[in-house]
Amino acid sequence: MIVTGLLVPLFALAVNRDLLSASTSDAVERLLVPLLLVALGGLLLVIGLITSAVRALIVRGPLPPERYRGPAVTVLLLLAMIVGAFVSLGAGGTALALFDGGELSVGGTLVLLTATQIGLLAVTGGLVVAPRALAGFRLAPPSGLLRSMLIGLAIAIPAWVGATLLGAAAAVALEALGFAPELGVLDTVLERADPTVVLVAFVVVAPAAEELFFRGVVYNAWLRERGPRTALYGSAALFAVIHASIFSLVPIFALGVALALLYRRTRSLPAAMAMHAGFNAISVLITLLARQGILQLPT
Repeated sequence: MIVTGLLVPLFALAVNRDLLSASTSDAVERLLVPLLLVALGGLLLVIGLITSAVRALIVRGPLPPERYRGPAVTVLLLLAMIVGAFVSLGAGGTALALFDGGELSVGGTLVLLTATQIGLLAVTGGLVVAPRALAGFRLAPPSGLLRSMLIGLAIAIPAWVGATLLGAAAAVALEALGFAPELGVLDTVLERADPTVVLVAFVVVAPAAEELFFRGVVYNAWLRERGPRTALYGSAALFAVIHASIFSLVPIFALGVALALLYRRTRSLPAAMAMHAGFNAISVLITLLARQGILQLPT
């Protein structure tokens, strides 16, 4: 059912890929069937994911506490993305303002920037924390919490430099292959959004929610079931995929590996959150300085 739910919308879009080039009257007439197929696929996907999650909790519930007893992490991630998509519908007015040049509301912008993270938190709380799927999991070590967080903040600086260099190299390679970088919705929001909202979304909400899910849930689930190598690289790969940009895939994957290594070394989720927050803070600060004309970024 999950596979069908994913394939039906793709099939509808592939068959009607010339829809946007058709005349308005033709497009309206031909739009109904693709939309119905997309809606049907989405419904099948949601039903399949929920069924899979509930079944996993029932089947894996009797496993010993040292095992992971929750749904597959890929199912959790897809559910989180769907929840985030529904949450973002509450900021429809702000989304429209992005395209017509209207004013971006503070609340709507915050919802748009944190919708995915809200989905991650909701799925983690409802399908992992509540059923105790990771029994014995600790957010932080018994001692050394402040020290681990300071280490995370300190590592954020070289991590940002390394990721930036990797991103530049990846961009050169992709452009040589014919891929052209384009401004996405997120870039547009960063250029126009209230600075306070940007800081809250990227320096507070994103590090907390994403580290709780990718290092707290994904890393520990795969560590218990598949071993340290899969936990390290698998959590980093999913972390990179969720950012949905071919140009940031390599640097974000590298960042994910660094965050997982830090977490593995310190066993402190707040340390990974601090490193993630410091990394994002550097990027946001540079973006805001460029917005004000204080800093000139290379093009």
